[in-house]
Amino acid sequence: MGKNSQQEAIKFWQQIEKEIGEEIFGKEMCEYRSGYSDLEPRTWGLLYFTDSSLYFQTFPKKSFWSSLLGGSQNEYSGEVRRFQICWDSVKEIKLPSQKKFFLSKLLLPDYQVSIKFQQDGIDKILILLIYSHSTRENIVQCFQEYQHKNIL
Repeated sequence: MGKNSQQEAIKFWQQIEKEIGEEIFGKEMCEYRSGYSDLEPRTWGLLYFTDSSLYFQTFPKKSFWSSLLGGSQNEYSGEVRRFQICWDSVKEIKLPSQKKFFLSKLLLPDYQVSIKFQQDGIDKILILLIYSHSTRENIVQCFQEYQHKNIL
């Protein structure tokens, strides 16, 4: 990553932290599968989490035809979408089960993370594909730390 790209990334995350009013503890690209009403399945976006919440943010997409025909870089459709799930509404986070060493060599890896939460009194399950093992573990750790702080 070039120096300008690094500076742009730093500014981008500083702006996000300013908008949400919290420090971001972890971030990762991931794929949304289901569980939130206003998004289409198989949407890629940024997942990030803080002391109090988990966020998923999408970006405008370049149309297929513009990509194919080499249209201008500014031909994007849609809008930036961001949703927030507060840790206090999360009931459970399920990570992919650990496979035995032998089976892990034979079976495809599982990246699916299920987050059971409550929204407007209704139980929902958010399904994300998170490809980084460490990010999956950090999300659970952040959630558990939130629970621990709020139980005491």
